[in-house]
Amino acid sequence: MSYKVPAIISALIAGIFAWYYFIVLGRPIGIQFINATVAFSSVIIIGISFLLGSLAKFVKQFSPFAHYRKEFGLIGFGLAALHVVLVVPNMLADDGGAVGFAEVASLAVAAVAFMIFLLIALTSTASWMKTLGYENWQGLQRTGYIAFVLVLFHVVLLDKGAFL
Repeated sequence: MSYKVPAIISALIAGIFAWYYFIVLGRPIGIQFINATVAFSSVIIIGISFLLGSLAKFVKQFSPFAHYRKEFGLIGFGLAALHVVLVVPNMLADDGGAVGFAEVASLAVAAVAFMIFLLIALTSTASWMKTLGYENWQGLQRTGYIAFVLVLFHVVLLDKGAFL
């Protein structure tokens, strides 16, 4: 399958977030800028992956695009992994003082979500589908919806629950 369409759409999404942080919010280009762009782009791109699969089942016009689910999912996971690589050193170097419940909960749900997405990405091949059997494989892939809800909780709880 071709990565061109998902790659172009993903690049546009990342570009929109970069424009928003750099131009609209006036944030300087740096590690935090890149991290925010990567993190929020990841959430949107993984969301597109899940939407394509669900919409294809219920709306006939989306069926031709359902085959892009895997590509969007893997691109979104790659960005999520990059987010982890960028944020962990920041967190380890941060001496911001006391950590509250919202921060701990946010990190916990993010860690569980990332592990689920890691399992889904690693088992997204035809050989894993054959090894696990289609029913088991599909069940594992569907745990991604749980992971996505956990990511949304993570986003809501960021910055001491600022989104609340």
